[in-house]
Amino acid sequence: MTDPKPQIAGIGNPLVDVLASIDPDGPARHGLTPGEMHLVDAARAAALYAEIGPGVQQSGGSVANTIAHVGDLGLKGTFLGKVADDDLGAVFRRDMAVLGIDVPVPNQTDGTATGHCVVMVTPDGERTMSTYLGACECLAPGDLPDALPAETAILLVEGYHFDTPKGAANVARAVELARGVGARVALTPSDPSCVDRQRAAMLSLIEGACDILIGNELELAALSGAKDPMSALHWAVDHCRTVALTRSEHGALVTDGGPVVEVPAEPIAQVVDTTGAGDAFAAGFLAGIAQGLAVGDAAREGARLAARVIGHFGARQGRAA
Repeated sequence: MTDPKPQIAGIGNPLVDVLASIDPDGPARHGLTPGEMHLVDAARAAALYAEIGPGVQQSGGSVANTIAHVGDLGLKGTFLGKVADDDLGAVFRRDMAVLGIDVPVPNQTDGTATGHCVVMVTPDGERTMSTYLGACECLAPGDLPDALPAETAILLVEGYHFDTPKGAANVARAVELARGVGARVALTPSDPSCVDRQRAAMLSLIEGACDILIGNELELAALSGAKDPMSALHWAVDHCRTVALTRSEHGALVTDGGPVVEVPAEPIAQVVDTTGAGDAFAAGFLAGIAQGLAVGDAAREGARLAARVIGHFGARQGRAA
């Protein structure tokens, strides 16, 4: 009898992404910083949506994307995040269920809408995100299940979730559940602006329960205060045993406490949309680690998934632009 496959769990903000191409000046026209994520209220989200139109709608959210890719790889997973009892919430749950991903959190039923993210994609493939959190902000520790599946090998924490009112308490409870089944804890900082807002909370996790840190060079620089990728990597290794520092087209630097392994980016014919590339890399990397791959081989699987996402429109298996 073979051992059951490992599973990956994640906690984060479930969203429905609305993606559309826009001219290079589009983000600045709305006072947005290109390439970053901005939190917006319902009124501003509606104004942004009015300009770009319906675009391509897909279930999203950073860690939700990662867990979805894990399901696409044939592993089961658990996602801890709150959607509303509305049409978008139903779409999100359906999309996860198709991939074998359980979402054991009750719906929000007070009229708050499911969170959504307007993603402006400029001609260079860069994405600028404006997020209305909606029901994401309603998650509380009492909404989380009593236990994670015994096969859970890794819990991935989304930095963005610290932006929610009970984010730190939710993460603490999720970490407790992970430790209850012997799972390792991973963190993705989400983006540099999120680090600026939530650096203290992230550092508390890193210095306490974090085993695996996955982030790009800007995110790890923001966390560490380092001026170059290798310095940021060395800072991270001092705090977490396993580290992956991604560098877009320059690949990734990874280590599990031994020598640093440099993994090149997978070649692609055309950059269509960089939305979710880091989420996909995290899925391949964590799935590989959970299944016992060497850290370099796990990163190569991450690079493969990232290249697949960059070559089409959207953070998952979306349609072509």
